[in-house]
Amino acid sequence: MPHIQRLDPVLVNKIAAGEVIERPASVVKELMENALDAGATRIDVTLEDGGTTLISVSDDGGGIEPDELPLAVAPHATSKIRTVDDLNAIGTMGFRGEALASIGSISRLRIVSRRADRLEAAGLECSDGRVGDVTPCAAPPGTTVEVRNLFFNVPARRKYLRTIPAELSHVTEQIARIALARPDVTISQTHQGRAVRRLPATTDRRARIGDFFGPELANDLIGFRRQEPDLRIEGWFAPPAASRASGKWQYVFLNGRFIRDRDLSGFVLREAFRGLIEPARYPVVFLFLTADPASYDVNVHPTKIEVRWRDAGRVKSQVLGVLRETLLSHDLTPSLRTQPAAAGGTTSADTVANMSALAERLKALGPPTAGWAGHSGDASSVGAGASSIPAAPSDRRPGRQPHEHEFPLSHESAESAHRASAIPPESRFDAAAMIGRDRLPRDETRIVAAPPDAMPIPAARRDEGPVPHALPGRALQIHNTYLVCETPDGLLIVDQHALHERILYEELKARMTRGPLESQRLLLPETLDASPEQLAALEGAGELLLRLGLEIEPFGPRSVVVRACPSLLGDLNVRELTADLLDKLADSERRDPEAIIHAVLDMMACKAAVKAGDRLTPEAIEALLSRRHLVERSSNCPHGRPTTLRLSLRDLERQFKRT
Repeated sequence: MPHIQRLDPVLVNKIAAGEVIERPASVVKELMENALDAGATRIDVTLEDGGTTLISVSDDGGGIEPDELPLAVAPHATSKIRTVDDLNAIGTMGFRGEALASIGSISRLRIVSRRADRLEAAGLECSDGRVGDVTPCAAPPGTTVEVRNLFFNVPARRKYLRTIPAELSHVTEQIARIALARPDVTISQTHQGRAVRRLPATTDRRARIGDFFGPELANDLIGFRRQEPDLRIEGWFAPPAASRASGKWQYVFLNGRFIRDRDLSGFVLREAFRGLIEPARYPVVFLFLTADPASYDVNVHPTKIEVRWRDAGRVKSQVLGVLRETLLSHDLTPSLRTQPAAAGGTTSADTVANMSALAERLKALGPPTAGWAGHSGDASSVGAGASSIPAAPSDRRPGRQPHEHEFPLSHESAESAHRASAIPPESRFDAAAMIGRDRLPRDETRIVAAPPDAMPIPAARRDEGPVPHALPGRALQIHNTYLVCETPDGLLIVDQHALHERILYEELKARMTRGPLESQRLLLPETLDASPEQLAALEGAGELLLRLGLEIEPFGPRSVVVRACPSLLGDLNVRELTADLLDKLADSERRDPEAIIHAVLDMMACKAAVKAGDRLTPEAIEALLSRRHLVERSSNCPHGRPTTLRLSLRDLERQFKRT
């Protein structure tokens, strides 16, 4: 066996470089962070060939003393910490003293630095880990670090670098992370002698976001800010309609440092936007946290991109609470954006055809009357139709006490129940009014008067921000799927299934906070086959099913029997619901009870809601629209699809050349 011996310092630095320097973007990150630690207010990044040939980072920071330049490229030499205690409260971007030593061991490095109180600058070159002499030179105050021929002496690493555009995109991403965290710093990026980006210093972080991701997204962002105990939370998120197919649009910063936190990105953001976006999509969020450095540990990863919180649970709950409150206090209904007219004042053939088809359809309907168009009743039938909708059924079975082991719901669900209880009985929505008996033959078209502006708004919502008013004007059902509603500033297009699904979901969730769902026994119990996995999942879900108003029991070795289902769901297809429910339980054995409850409520609401193609009675349309502004998150269905699109009068006038 070979003898143990001390490694050569150059080899040690190359090993360290393998952990710290992965690609040109890693060099840019380390050098820009050093500039920030030096107090720079301007950073210029110059690249050639995506950074593989040249990386130059110049700043106007404090500079380095000439006699300290050799220490700057020595391993484990730093000005940012002194003792072990300093590791418990790191307030700088860097602290290990490895970056410059690692870069100098795998490239040709040159540093030129001048302090503001000195007349001349000093330079130092380092190549393949060998440090040259300090020489005087001319330079403005600050520091410039040039890195040439990265990985020239590590061919295996250089071989696996990607194309120039790919490496440049990684560099740009690193610059974006620093620029978003520090909008007070002027930053420029140049590639192949061409200016790629120039970002002037600003106090408006939203403007800095727009510099990287476009003004359209920046204008749509919704801001939030809260001072919590030991944590300051600030940030912006895009409306759910702007969700993305990738999680790369989620930026989390802690004290100006970009971090990756699985709890925040993987759980908190998902939970905050649950039901507002589709499961396979990701919200756009820019989150900036400010905390005492002693409350977390950044010394857990060579790139300092991960942190460990002293009290991670408290941080998660604080961030989640702020996001939920902000989401609930804003109208998240997406606007329907129209394409501008083509040059020369012409519109596309598709636009003209669509407008003509809509005009012909409206012309065929005839003028609206005081009552229902195409309806034999008079104007009084509007009020009669609304008042004939029965009140919501009792919340519990007669004489039944709450179950001993009720699964808890979240604070959000409790708030929803409180708001639902504040709605007057005559304004509450009953699913039975829109399932089965209140649907019309599919060849009828109705125009209905929408509910009045005096529709009562729950007191619990009045202090939470703007609440949409009830829809004025008229509502037209088209294609047996969409409701087109007139508003003072344009129109709304409502997906009847998506909106009804959200209403049912919120109604079910609110009722569950007051006890088990009221169930109705079936006259003829339904039986259906079940797999061994489904039967095994059913054995441990008895209490959960009772909580949901369901009575499902094993019926022989390969089947189950359904004896009762929630009465709120009307004439739902029990077999279809049970089959999907068993699949959900079989796939959810490791999930917590609350998550299972929410998933089942999602499924119940989807299956019980009116479908695309169902013709609704005027009473049902009015009940559906009147409930919209009383339901939380009515802009999206529980699966995240939008329920409503808004088309402004200004957009209509632009399309018809009335501007």
